[in-house]
Amino acid sequence: MTQPLWVIIPAAGVGQRMNAGFPKQYLSLAGDTILDRTIAIFIDHPLIAGILVGLGADDEYWQDSKWLNHRQVSTFVGGDTRSDTVQKGLRFLHEQHLVGSQSVLVHDAARPLLTATALERIVENTHPQGAILAIPARDTVKRQTDAGKVLSTLDRNHIWLAQTPQKFPADALYDALKKASQHAVEITDECSAMEFVGWNPDLVVGESSNIKVTLPEDLLIAEALFSQLH
Repeated sequence: MTQPLWVIIPAAGVGQRMNAGFPKQYLSLAGDTILDRTIAIFIDHPLIAGILVGLGADDEYWQDSKWLNHRQVSTFVGGDTRSDTVQKGLRFLHEQHLVGSQSVLVHDAARPLLTATALERIVENTHPQGAILAIPARDTVKRQTDAGKVLSTLDRNHIWLAQTPQKFPADALYDALKKASQHAVEITDECSAMEFVGWNPDLVVGESSNIKVTLPEDLLIAEALFSQLH
């Protein structure tokens, strides 16, 4: 039987590309904030041990969350970058819940449409070097020149678009994030840190509906998808 896993949700960012005037995770999606919708995916799920949310130091919005006092939800103050926030979350789990070699999930605060089916697929994955949800590229993918011109066409048969959750042993992920930071390696997701230390995680097929709300038009798409999924 699969051991329930902790989920870390980095939510300390401000989402500058959304131009909302406040953190994008607190934008409304079908009557709740995006962050509350994201947390709801994991609440009381039998495969989830708890949810740990990394908040900004000056967060003024979390106090209005519907999950503020939920027994399964804990919070901590995140860092300046995603990597910093996840490292702090991993330290919290180690110190407060003795999470060491057990795997953890890291999920984007702005991915509120993850389905239970996709979640189960990655939780049940047993690859020793971890796994990420991802979808194969469907469009033709171009590489550009420094001047913004087309340089070449990539073989899309080898291109996957990464999603979250991403699943890795907690201690290994912490070490990889720390090493990547020390070497000034840009970390855009947890998998990129694991790649830096030589890991080859599994690609678990995700779903196209598991979008990340980044731009204003993404919110419109998320609203439409939410109505279909619910």
